[in-house]
Amino acid sequence: MPHAQALATTLDPSTAAAEVVRGLAGDFETEWSAEAGFVRTPDGFCTFHSWPEGLRLEAFADTGSQLARVERFIAQQFCNGGLRIEWRRRPSTLA
Repeated sequence: MPHAQALATTLDPSTAAAEVVRGLAGDFETEWSAEAGFVRTPDGFCTFHSWPEGLRLEAFADTGSQLARVERFIAQQFCNGGLRIEWRRRPSTLA
């Protein structure tokens, strides 16, 4: 399964993720607790984990093109809140 990761450096990762999840909750399957959550889109899903150094994101999809759409969509959601997301594809998904 194609997979990408990102770490967004922020002093308040829980709030950043909670705002994105709350904003998407009416349109997509979402979940957020104090430290972790996810958003599922038609192309795939992205998990969020609040760490002391920032917000860890992991995106998954069935194909590389679907993963690219998930990456763009999620990055755009966080960009609206001022965070920059730089995805790194996992080696098994580069082929």
